[in-house]
Amino acid sequence: MKSLLSCALLSACIACAAAVADPREVPATREFALAQPFPADAVLGGIFVHDLDKDGHMDFVVSSEGHVGAYRHDGESLWVWKGNIRLFEYSHHPSVIAGNLDGGNDEEVAFLLEDFTLQVLNAANGEAKYQLNNLGRPVAIGVANLRGLGDQDIVLQYDLTHLRAIQGEDGKTLWETHDYKSIEHSPFRQADLDGDGLDEIAGAALIDHGGKLMHEWVLDGRHESMDSIVIADIEPGGPLEVALAEQRGANSHTDVVNCERILWRTLNPWNWEDPDKLVAGDFDPERPGLEVFNRSSGGDGVAPRGEEEPFVEEEAPWVLDAHGELIMKYYVNDKKPEWWTGHGLEEIFRIDWDGDAKDELAGKERHKVGAGAIVDAITGEFLFVFRVNAVRFYVADIEEDSREEVIVLDESGLIKVFANAAPNPHAPKPSPWKRSEYRRQKQNWNYYSP
Repeated sequence: MKSLLSCALLSACIACAAAVADPREVPATREFALAQPFPADAVLGGIFVHDLDKDGHMDFVVSSEGHVGAYRHDGESLWVWKGNIRLFEYSHHPSVIAGNLDGGNDEEVAFLLEDFTLQVLNAANGEAKYQLNNLGRPVAIGVANLRGLGDQDIVLQYDLTHLRAIQGEDGKTLWETHDYKSIEHSPFRQADLDGDGLDEIAGAALIDHGGKLMHEWVLDGRHESMDSIVIADIEPGGPLEVALAEQRGANSHTDVVNCERILWRTLNPWNWEDPDKLVAGDFDPERPGLEVFNRSSGGDGVAPRGEEEPFVEEEAPWVLDAHGELIMKYYVNDKKPEWWTGHGLEEIFRIDWDGDAKDELAGKERHKVGAGAIVDAITGEFLFVFRVNAVRFYVADIEEDSREEVIVLDESGLIKVFANAAPNPHAPKPSPWKRSEYRRQKQNWNYYSP
């Protein structure tokens, strides 16, 4: 059990946190108003970007209760659909997909209706194109490239083990399996895991593009206790890795697997603290491969230093290298600005803010409609802050300058875009949208697995 600190030690810790210098505040580079309601307390519905009108620029898709809205790259409202959309029971999930679903000349947007019909719209103008029926009762859907035709296939998830893949143009079943193992709070994840040009399905078990289990390994414990999932090239070269956060008390591990083997399973370094939410990125370019940031559960384990604010749910993150070895652990409360909530960070993304070799973290204040920040994952230092009241927080490359931007849906009903306004002094990089794991995770994301 966690022990209480003395009053003197508590005061010292508070003083330490308060002594941290405020990071530089970044103003929004542009903003525009939504043409649809989005209540500040909404748990369901979300945002993602996609080139809806095929002009080469990323546009915005926003889903909220009874509405799906499309907004051009410059913020102009393209269309708003009103009706009985079925929003997934996954916090902050957009519940909408986009791709060339019928194989024609246009892009499409699709979503489930309350009767489980899949409604397909023209992505550029919102006009209804067709519907797919007899899909059962899916709890989540996602775009995939299973036939080599591009973003034309759809994966349906029914529960933690049951998946079905269909053709986007007519709903014909490609395959169905009960061998999948999903995680507790997030739907399936998809990407080209083995480099064959086709998408596979990731979770605590991996399913190939033909619907078959890809491996013989089995993770110990219950896959329902996994709390976060991310796909990345953690160990350089070879197949992509899948990192999973176990939420199993003192037996909480960070697991990293691929289609060939279990690479490693590392026990939490605090005796008992769930990894909770994961981010993989090149947070230390001097080390080979990618590092895995473990946010910590903030209150479920023994790391918090007290049972009163700001320590009652304080986060104690740790960072593992590409081989699962501990690099660093620290308390967010010792790093944050004085005004930032003592509950830490949530909705965390890897971000390439500077265009250099080093990645950073981006996230918002936890447990509140609040500010956002960019943080050094290794040291915990807050580098930049966005003084907003964020209802949704999202990161993607939309300005095509070899860097990524922070996109906030503010409680005022505005989309605010925060970009690095300084000239990029670094050599251009290939667009991350060319990587399947980037494209898929930027559309099929939620609170637990951004």
